[in-house]
Amino acid sequence: MGTIRTKARLLTAAVVPLLAASAALVVTAPPAGAAPAGADACTHPAWSNKSGGKGTAAGGSALIRTGPSEDCGVTAEVGTAVTLYYHCWVTNSAGNKWTHVRIGGTEVNGWVYNARLDDGGSKDPSNRC
Repeated sequence: MGTIRTKARLLTAAVVPLLAASAALVVTAPPAGAAPAGADACTHPAWSNKSGGKGTAAGGSALIRTGPSEDCGVTAEVGTAVTLYYHCWVTNSAGNKWTHVRIGGTEVNGWVYNARLDDGGSKDPSNRC
């Protein structure tokens, strides 16, 4: 019986740190052929890397989306420990500012609502997409 408890403790000690590390970054892919409910409102404006800025999620986390709208699909969710490198920003049809970002240490990129970024995101007029 002691051997089973020892193995269970060892397994727990190995798994818990892995779960904690993976909690900072969750990358998702939409199901094939699936579209967000408001896909008609999801635009994909051109972007380029005009900003040297970087930041992190405000509060607990931020969603990285395929376009600058809540109607766009989610590519990833990042926690506050993840660095986001800013490229440029746009104002969407609802009048909200969104920053195009790349997740540090990855090639994953997309749009984050500026209010979900710790410093308000990229907003310098020269960094407009």
